[in-house]
Amino acid sequence: MNTTIMRALRHKHGVSLAELARCAGVSAQYISGIELGAYPATEHMRNISRSAFERLIRSNREHIEALADDLAIYRESLLDPMEDENGL
Repeated sequence: MNTTIMRALRHKHGVSLAELARCAGVSAQYISGIELGAYPATEHMRNISRSAFERLIRSNREHIEALADDLAIYRESLLDPMEDENGL
């Protein structure tokens, strides 16, 4: 079975089909079909693929930066007990 660089990158970086599909605004089945070469590689599909990865990167970067900000605040108290995790 043929595959694509897109699929190899997704696997290498632990990105699920569902996550990439959400970022692309299409179904996971459609992403799988693109990855496996079931559809002709059109410019539209190249744009969908590229945009999905770019959205994923932006989204994850924002989450990681927020985690870094929280860690700066709580770095000395990470193991302190708390009653409600929503209290952060």
